[in-house]
Amino acid sequence: MGRVILCTGNTARTPYLLKKMDISVYTVEELCHCIRENTFLMDEDMACRELAEWLREECGLDELADLLLGHVKAKSSVSVFLTAILEYTGFYPKEETRRIGEFLQTGAAADPYERQKNAADYLAGNGKYELAMMRYHELLHDLPQEESALRASVLHNMGYVNSRLFLFDRASELFYNAYMLSGEKESFLQFLAARRLLLAEEAYVDFIAGQSEQCRQMSLELEKRVERTAQEWTQCRQAQELEKIRRERADRQNILEDAVEQMKQEYRSMVREK
Repeated sequence: MGRVILCTGNTARTPYLLKKMDISVYTVEELCHCIRENTFLMDEDMACRELAEWLREECGLDELADLLLGHVKAKSSVSVFLTAILEYTGFYPKEETRRIGEFLQTGAAADPYERQKNAADYLAGNGKYELAMMRYHELLHDLPQEESALRASVLHNMGYVNSRLFLFDRASELFYNAYMLSGEKESFLQFLAARRLLLAEEAYVDFIAGQSEQCRQMSLELEKRVERTAQEWTQCRQAQELEKIRRERADRQNILEDAVEQMKQEYRSMVREK
């Protein structure tokens, strides 16, 4: 049997928006869950007066609010601020709370550009593509030119987002720019994949024919991936279920056509008899 958790405070009428994740929380327990699941996204913006006052006004947690405002005044680290919330609620066991606090402390010491990228990657991975692209563009604007490896990684992930939006022309450009910065094989393969999806088959073959021998070899590797993915798809449960549905639809269609044909024959017989 699972551990019983008693809720602390009230359910808010007005939620608190965690801007980095684009998530609204209504209770301090939901806040604790978000802290645990997204420790790498927690930064100094979380240790703020607004959150403390929300916990007071919306959740009725005056004691916790006073504690957090003390941390704000003392300019405590984000790890100390958020760990105080976890400890006050007792939402997680003490050992788990200690472990989360260590993660928060490590994350706070991480490179700020990496934290920005982690936030954008989180949004992209959860389908919040418009917000993710905004964060990626902001990061590219802030990144020093010498951060070529991180810039290439951002461009690659922007290519991924555009691919998910079926913007294959833009995606291919981003993947290629990422490759030119990093020389990473995966970025070039994704560039070719985007071109393959963008162009008609004959146009894509002509495009590959006009490229270097290295590019043609990479295109062969891409085709192997496509073939392997197609085989994996046919063997997965979802594909088998879809095939079953397709067969059932075909059977129903055949039954319907046979019934219609029988009705036609009966009608013709009636007409001849008259």
